[in-house]
Parts: sequence; C-alpha cells; structure tokens
Amino acid sequence: MENETKITEIGEVNLNNPIVIEGLPGIGFVGKIVVDQIVKHLNGEKFAELQSDYFPPQVTMKEDGLIEHMKMEFFYIKDFGENNQDIVLLTGNTQGSDFEGQIMISKVLMNYFEDLGSEKIFTIGGLGTGELSERSKVFVAGNNKDLIDEILEIDNTEVRKDEGGAIVGASGLLLYYAQQKGIDAACLMGETPGFYVDPSSAKEVLFVLFKLFGFELDFEELDEQIKVTNERLALNPKFNQNMVEHGVNQPGEDLRYIG
Repeated sequence: MENETKITEIGEVNLNNPIVIEGLPGIGFVGKIVVDQIVKHLNGEKFAELQSDYFPPQVTMKEDGLIEHMKMEFFYIKDFGENNQDIVLLTGNTQGSDFEGQIMISKVLMNYFEDLGSEKIFTIGGLGTGELSERSKVFVAGNNKDLIDEILEIDNTEVRKDEGGAIVGASGLLLYYAQQKGIDAACLMGETPGFYVDPSSAKEVLFVLFKLFGFELDFEELDEQIKVTNERLALNPKFNQNMVEHGVNQPGEDLRYIG
C-alpha cells in the first residue's frame, strides 16, 4: 500500500500572496514556540490540516487523558504587520519520521504553498551548540542573497562563518523546494544548547520577526516560561554533564540543526 500524505481544508480562505512562516518541532522546539505564540496571541485562524502515513506511529496524550493524532496545522492572519500582509503559519506536533517522509511531506507542503500564491517563505528553528549563552544569536540561511542581506541588517543576526552545517527537516528542505519554484525563502535559527525546550531562544527569533514584519505581541507568557526554565537549570548543577551524556554537541564540534 502506498503511503499517503494529504491536506484537508477546513473552510474557504481568501489570501493575497501570503508570506509563509513555518515552525515545526525541532531542536529546542524554537520554531514551534515562535509560531504557536503568534497564532495564540494574534488570533491566527486554522484553515487546513496535513496528515501523513510518514508521521511517527504514535499519538500524544493530553492533560485530560484524551489522545491527539499526529498532524501539521495551517493558520492564517489577514493584514498582518505594518505592511498589512497576509501570512500563513504552519505548526504541528511532529515531522516526518524518516528521510523519505521528510522529503515527501516537504514536497506536498511546497506545492500547497505555491497553490496559495505564497511569495516568500520563512522557516524557523533552533541551532544546537551544546552550550549555554547569555543571549542567543539568530543565525540566517536562505536561497536568496538579497533576502539574507535584508535580515542581516537586524540586530543579533549573523551567518555561520564555517561551512558544512546542515539544516535537516522541513526548515531546510522548504528552502530548496522554494528555490526550485522561484520563491525566496530564508531560515531563522535561534542559538540553543539543544538539550531542553528553549523559550529564550524563541524570544530572540521573535524580535527579528518583529523587525521584518512590524508587529508586536505580549511576552508575558513567554517570559514566565523563560523564568521557569532558568530556575530549573539553576537547580541542576550537572546540566553540562547531562548534555555530554545525552550526546549534545560540545563547543568545537560541528553545529547541527534539525528543524
């Protein structure tokens, strides 16, 4: 039986050359936190869902004991930011479970974004360094030099100086498939140790998006997550040793990104 990946639209939506922002689970959950915050605080409306036989063979359990299936969800916001742009937000609770699934799902996503008339794509994720930092940098990669240069004008952004780092998963593949279709795309990667869910890194990526799109949102919930995370880290003196034992990259090793 052939594996199936399909997108089901919940209702009609009329979008004008939307800009896509993707944030799926990956290192530090940076991308997912970013997109979920925008959806929640700026009232993103769900309009479609992707299901796939390439997702992991599992369901998740919610606090009330009910299960939730593996899925990706599409939300939209009309007249977003200072330029009143339409945006599509992609989030979810999973990615493809293997290399074939990642490729097939990313191709389906890219074809759908093209059908929506998307004119630009931003993918969001975390870049694992294996060490704590006082302030997370936001690393930039993309398929168009002008778009990369535009992002680099924003404070706290930079391009990795060494070559060879990989952007694995939808956040990387969408850049390539967008290039094939002549659509400009860039990836914003928040620097993160890679060992825990990192709301602080997500906040730095949001600051970059603020500058790109000219919008703001309430940080109260995110700041509380950052406070709780920092308190837990402070109570764990063996944190750095735990990273070694769990195989997280240490300084001097190649930075790897899964996104």
